[in-house]
Formats: sequence, C-alpha cells, structure tokens
Amino acid sequence: MIMGNITSDIVAVNVGLRTFADGLRAQGVQTVEVDWRPPADAKLVSGLRRLQDSSAGELIEEANSRALDAMLAAKPIWVGIKPALDVVPGMKPNMILHAGPPIEWERMLPAQRRGIIGGVLHEGLASNQEGALAMIKNGEIEIGSAPEHYCVGAGAGIITPRMVVNVSTDLKTGSTGYCIPFEGRVGLGVWGVYNETVERNLREIEDEFAPAMTEAIGEFGGINVKSIIARGLQMSDEMHTRQTAAGLLLVSEVVPMLLRSKLDRKMVERCIAQLTSSERWFHPIALSASMCVARGAMDTPHCTIVNTIAQNGVETGIKVGFSGDQWFKAAAPRFVGSYFSSQWGPDDAVPFMGDSTVAEVVGMGAFAAAAAPVVLRLRNGGYREAIAQSEEMRSICAGVNHHYPIPLLDFTGPGIGIDIRKVVQLGVTPLCHGGIISKDGGQIGAGAARFPIGPYVDALRQFILEHENRRPTTGE
Repeated sequence: MIMGNITSDIVAVNVGLRTFADGLRAQGVQTVEVDWRPPADAKLVSGLRRLQDSSAGELIEEANSRALDAMLAAKPIWVGIKPALDVVPGMKPNMILHAGPPIEWERMLPAQRRGIIGGVLHEGLASNQEGALAMIKNGEIEIGSAPEHYCVGAGAGIITPRMVVNVSTDLKTGSTGYCIPFEGRVGLGVWGVYNETVERNLREIEDEFAPAMTEAIGEFGGINVKSIIARGLQMSDEMHTRQTAAGLLLVSEVVPMLLRSKLDRKMVERCIAQLTSSERWFHPIALSASMCVARGAMDTPHCTIVNTIAQNGVETGIKVGFSGDQWFKAAAPRFVGSYFSSQWGPDDAVPFMGDSTVAEVVGMGAFAAAAAPVVLRLRNGGYREAIAQSEEMRSICAGVNHHYPIPLLDFTGPGIGIDIRKVVQLGVTPLCHGGIISKDGGQIGAGAARFPIGPYVDALRQFILEHENRRPTTGE
C-alpha cells in the first residue's frame, strides 16, 4: 500500500491487467494505462513479419483491400421469404441443415439432434421419432452445415426443405444470403423444439405469411436492409441482441407496402399481426443480409479476413478468405451474461450454438456495442465499457464501416473485416453478443462470448506455410 502524502507526486504506468490500475486509483495515485499484451504466438508473428516484408506482402494487402471494398460496397435487399428447397444452393428433399461447422450425429448436442428429428417429422419423411431416428442413422437423411449453403442457422439452425427462409440479395454482385424467420420464443428452427403447436405455427408461416409477404414486398422491389441497419444503430440498436428500433423501422416500411398490395384485407391484417408480435422479426432479415456482405470476403486468395464464424454447441469454427471451404475449429465458448430467471444458471445452458455471429463478422453486434450501451448492462457495464469494447474490436479489423456512424464513437463506424493477423499479433479475439440457449430448448438469458484464439493461430500458421511453400508471382 502507498502511504503518506507521496501519492501526489507519483504517476504510475500500468501495463496489463486493469485491476492493478483500479487499485492504484483507489489510493489516489494518478495512473496511465497501457493496453498491451504479448502476442498469442511470438514465433508465428515473426514469420508473418518476414512474409509481409517479402514480395507476398503486396499481394496480401491488395487481397484484403479488395475483400474489404466488396463488403463495404454491398447493397443487400430483402426480397422475400421462400421455401428453402426452391432457393438454397445445394438443398435436397432429404436434407436437414444445422448451425455451425459440420459435425457427426453422435457428437451433436441433444438440442440439435432433437431439432433434426423434428425436421424429419415436419417434412413428413417419418411418422414418429423412432422412424426419424432410424432414417438418420441409416443415412437416408442428409445432414449439412447451414453456412456451407450460405444460410445463417440462428440457434440450433434447423432448416428443412419445406421450411421458408428470408432471402436477401446484394444488388452489386447478385450474391444471396438466407436465414430462417423468427418463429417465436418456442420453435423448430432456432430452438430445436417440435410439437403440434410448433407444427401449426410453421404451416401458417410457410403456407400463408411467407407467400403473402413475398408478393407484397416484391411488388415494390424489396426492402433496403442496409438503410434500416444504419438508422437503427443511431437509435440504440447493435443488431444482434437488440434490434427494437430496427423492428419498428421495418414495420414502418412494410405496412404501407402491404396496404397498397393486391392482398385481401384479412391477409394484410394477419401479416401485420405476425410482424408486430415481436421486434425480433428484423433480426433474421439482417442476418440474411449479413451473409450477402460476408460473401464479399469469401474465396479470395491471399486474403486474411474472416468471412465465417459459426457454432454448433460443441465447436466454433471460422473460415478465412484465403482458405476457401476449410474450417479452423476449437471448442465452442460459453456466454457470460444475465439469465431471465433465478431458476437458471450456467449449468442449464449449452455452449454457444448458432451462426448469428455473422453479425459480428460484418461489424455489428459486439463490434457495434457503443451503439447500444444498454446491452452491456447484461454484464454490469455501461456506456464507457460499450465504447471500449467497440474500440477493442475495431483494433482487430481491416477497416471501419463509415456507412454505420455511431454517435458515441464520434460518428465514426464500427470495425469490419476481422483480420487473423491482427488477432494473433494483438492477442485479442472477437467478442460476440447473443442469446443463452437452454439444454431443453428455448432462450434463458443473453450476454457475450469471447472466442478462443486457437482457430486464428491455426489459420495464420497455414497461411504462412502456404506462402512459404510457393513463389507468388505478380500475375496471381
């Protein structure tokens, strides 16, 4: 402890843990904090430095710049809600998709397995759970990873051929993205819950709501998702845990379209009732649009920008521009946050499950925390912590999204384009906002998860090895 009056003459420089600085301030010591930490792998960073100083350095910067420009230039438009079999690339009549990287049936969490069984029943491919399970084990049902089909599998991420998906299209490139619509607090797609009530709700969405909405917005050329996001970020949304303002903005654009459409009055009223039942309706629309944006960084040689982060409850996985379809994986992280009831706690929750992290991939959610300090209250934080979090996330990105100015960031934007080089060099991994899912299905809380650094180290190591084992030319 510092005693006497000498504290007035001391200025301390704290390097590392913030708690040390807090202790000094409590004793009246003027303290300057230096945000420094050792790199995740010093040898790897040294190899990266040599690579960047070589002829490959220019190729890397050019590839990253091209990917970042494509992400920033994207103009995603929500064009409708359509059957997955009709629009999702590679979808088959006997295929069920799930969230996260590919995973064997035996390793899946019960929530995803229940959801896939429910999906088989919803498709009418089996008449009972035993029959559905037999079909799955016999290989009659093909199980696939939603992100590998440009789908965002929120939560459990169950997508079946007849289920409908929100469809967004990038007007610049024609690239598409898909995400299941919001069924409610209980449902098959997100929560992996299937029963008679869920089945009735799914049929109403598939047979009535989706075709009506597609017809109505199609008459007017779709809805500009980027515009709603930009406005919502200035109205205390961060577009992952909170999209209250965006939900209202969506309604304000959709309702006039419905009223001017050729739909009968009764159907218009039913569509409005569905849309206004929860502000969460905008969330999957934004996620389908985010997939359009993320595709700008896919399949880009020499690119170190992350284009996919997805979780299946067992593993988290990333894909990077240079690596094509290859996954880099580690154990799925757990959320830290608040539970909706004192009856629930960490033991009731599954590790992170869902692909909604695409929001963070394109600079929303945890990266836009400064837009929604109220979300930080889930972890006992406030606006200072929200600003610090956005700034930390911006430090590992290739650029800033100035299309999304945030007041608390002096009207600059959040970071966009997670760069594996910066993650490893700084030892800072991405954060993600999101819901805490129960082992029994359904949401029991919300908070944030910090991702492990292993996949970023593995990806960077492979990136360096690939470049060291070949001699790039300027024609590449």
